[in-house]
Amino acid sequence: MSSSTGSATALGVKAHVLYSRLLKSDEYWTLLNSNSTAEIASFLMQTEGYRNQLDMLMKEKVHRIDLENAVRSSVLAEAESFLFYLQGVWRRLFIDWLSWYESEHLKSIFRWIHSRHIDRDTLRKRLFRVPGSQLPYETLLNCRDYKELLEALRDTKYYAVLREPVRRLLNGESSLFSLEMAIDNLSETSLYNDIKMLPADERRLLEPLFGSRVDLLNLYHFHRCMWYYKMTIEETISRMLPVKYRVKAHHLREMAKGNGWEERISIMGEHFPAYGKIFRTALEQEDRELALEMSIKRYHHLKAFAILKNGIPGFHTAMAYFILKDHEVTDIIRMIEDVRYDYDRRSAAQYLIRPILNGGEPTWQ
Repeated sequence: MSSSTGSATALGVKAHVLYSRLLKSDEYWTLLNSNSTAEIASFLMQTEGYRNQLDMLMKEKVHRIDLENAVRSSVLAEAESFLFYLQGVWRRLFIDWLSWYESEHLKSIFRWIHSRHIDRDTLRKRLFRVPGSQLPYETLLNCRDYKELLEALRDTKYYAVLREPVRRLLNGESSLFSLEMAIDNLSETSLYNDIKMLPADERRLLEPLFGSRVDLLNLYHFHRCMWYYKMTIEETISRMLPVKYRVKAHHLREMAKGNGWEERISIMGEHFPAYGKIFRTALEQEDRELALEMSIKRYHHLKAFAILKNGIPGFHTAMAYFILKDHEVTDIIRMIEDVRYDYDRRSAAQYLIRPILNGGEPTWQ
């Protein structure tokens, strides 16, 4: 066994151990039925998965932002411990996966420049450390406008892809949609190209997971470009990910010919039944955009869970685990909001990524 294979197996075994520490369905319900942020913090401090990151918080006085950052930091602390043992394409892929978090930080900074709805110090608190990130955060936070932001990114991978979106913003474009899509496209393209460089056995397991993510992101962008921004099909396709899995440009052109979304989703369902069902079911909900976002993540949750349980532990096991952990963190942060604003708990459960049991059955299957 090569050293890289041995390390991948060991990390896969470790991922199984960490998976056993994820919250159970009854613990999800406990969080949902909490009465305050402090109560959520107190409960999470008693769990193996979050104790280490929360033990320095004063649970009686915990601020929501501090709690959310501590929860997010838990997945990044675990990721950093894995990153230490990875080399070559495995390390590059893992860092590109972590760039999802870096990308969210960068989008938050552009949103801050765009609206100034919060002060600089509040934003700084929300920018938790991402392993492997080389973004100059303090320099970015001292920028006064889009032009300065772009210049501060000159020595990063983002500079080339953001020059055109920033130019349009400087010329009066009012929406950050194109800029945020360019950031997402860079991260997703890098990650998908990394998958293709993996050994055949790992690629066989992970390509369908990340490939379906590429498909659904392209379909989601297609939906937003044509529904909300009234773009032409050629404008829409020009903003799609440059990498493709199963959904190709000719599928999008065919869908664009449909009269309204019912017909477009029917065309989607003819080619890709699973994707069509995701969109049709979500867009029938009252809060259709939130439902669509959650439904796409739920689809990937099930695929990642299947990979985690598949065969001999390896690098694929670790990647699947971290996707599941990321989903759990997203759910916890949503539950903090549900409790803070006292939403109906049963309704709130329908918008969580992770299926939680209700009378013995997953609430959304």
